[in-house]
Amino acid sequence: MENRTHKRGENQQMSSVADVSMARDYIAAIGGPGKGVTIIGKAFNRLSELFPHEGNKKDQWIYRRVRSFWEREAPYVKFREMAELHRAAAIAKAERELIAQARKEHAAFIEKTAHLRALLEHQDAAFHSDQIEGLGRVTGRMDRAGDRGER
Repeated sequence: MENRTHKRGENQQMSSVADVSMARDYIAAIGGPGKGVTIIGKAFNRLSELFPHEGNKKDQWIYRRVRSFWEREAPYVKFREMAELHRAAAIAKAERELIAQARKEHAAFIEKTAHLRALLEHQDAAFHSDQIEGLGRVTGRMDRAGDRGER
């Protein structure tokens, strides 16, 4: 396994099996979970969106190039490509972390709202019926398994 760097004008090319494997890992991180075709499609769309290279057609991302990284068919990975893959993977990871945090916060909100609703029902359901109904609308009745709003 040889790691050579060639200088061609302004572009550096990295060529080794490890680099192509790293590019595949970046494609997986960008594309997220799913089947290979879905991952490749999501990664291609994301790379094209983030790095359009409108002024330089030869640097634009093409589906075949992304697929060649995924299938480890590419003979080399350009330095620019590796840098863009790295950046896109970091963005995708940050977005997934934000979504996970939002899900945790939402779950905590639902739990707290369900707890408040249960306290009101236990204390005096007739007296607090407006608040109980309001809490039910806020949570979308997600706090009770099997309860679809029938009363």
